[in-house]
Amino acid sequence: MRIGLFTDTYIPEINGVVSVLKLMTGELRKQGHEVYIFCPSHPHRDNSIPGVFSFPSIKFIFYRGMRIALPYSPSAFKLIPSLDIIHSHDPGSIGRLALWASKTYHIPHVHTYHTLYMYYRRYIPRLIRPTCGMVKFISRRLCNKCDAIIAPSQPMLHELESYGITTPIYRLAFGVDENEFSHAIRWNVRKALNLPTQDLLLFVGRLGIEKNLCFLLRSFKGLLSLRPGARLIIAGEGPQRQFLESYALNLGVAPFVTFIGFLPRQDLIDLYKQAIFVFASKTDTQGLVLEEAMMAGAAVVAVGIMGPRDIISSGETGLLVPEDENEFAQACHRLLQDPAERQRIGTAARQWARSHSSQVSTKRLLDIYSSLAG
Repeated sequence: MRIGLFTDTYIPEINGVVSVLKLMTGELRKQGHEVYIFCPSHPHRDNSIPGVFSFPSIKFIFYRGMRIALPYSPSAFKLIPSLDIIHSHDPGSIGRLALWASKTYHIPHVHTYHTLYMYYRRYIPRLIRPTCGMVKFISRRLCNKCDAIIAPSQPMLHELESYGITTPIYRLAFGVDENEFSHAIRWNVRKALNLPTQDLLLFVGRLGIEKNLCFLLRSFKGLLSLRPGARLIIAGEGPQRQFLESYALNLGVAPFVTFIGFLPRQDLIDLYKQAIFVFASKTDTQGLVLEEAMMAGAAVVAVGIMGPRDIISSGETGLLVPEDENEFAQACHRLLQDPAERQRIGTAARQWARSHSSQVSTKRLLDIYSSLAG
């Protein structure tokens, strides 16, 4: 099968969509399928990556890291008619190209609705910010022109149904590669960062307002009153990093928080294995980092909204709490003071992640493709 993945964000950008695309491409190619990526150009991309068609692009000034493509490429237009499936991952310029190509060449079109755009409106200046009604209308218009929609979680599926989308919607959270997490720990974070404590918490993700990190820092302050030796590691980069560092300083928790930035992949996996994973986002439709933490056998504490509510069975594969600082801190304290429960939850989380791995997800994705391609 010749599969075209159309996306407005790709390597070297680091985000959940790019992570899913890398996993998806690798698994599909392992099974003998031809996979081509259609995406905006990037000044720092390695142009030798096979199967990637880059379109001229400019920066999207309202969201750092995002680019807007000018969808013109003779080589891409030559290949597109031969595709068996078009799978788009964004509603931007490349997503619109996918829609045009699908209609022009009668190619089945699958669209994954990765992002809760209703929330991300806040990145656009108020003067030109679309209303909630406009977001629903644009989403409904795009999705109803596709042949199938993939929602990464059940709450996202219900959200899309509330928009009036009538195209069939499939729930499929794309998992992570089980093999990548199979090695023993090689990077000891406590030794590397000189952290004389067993009470480690970890957040991984983009440092943006949508991740609700101010809430996380306030919750951590509450935890310190219960576990003075606790430490929080924040891995990732984003537009809020400087603000968050100042916020931690003002809260009085800065000496106990380490902003570690981006890590090499294997070091990050080792870090997952040595900490409790904490996640406060209310907008993630899936939360791929949750699945990574679970595959690593980490116990997770998360705000029980959107993706986490679909992935985690509270009390069994993690702990879900409302957006309440005291309850979040108490949940972390519960796991830190009871290593046996932490181990039990981490083991169950890993078992769940293995049953929803990228290998398993690819089989389900191919079933959707096959039902459309005939």
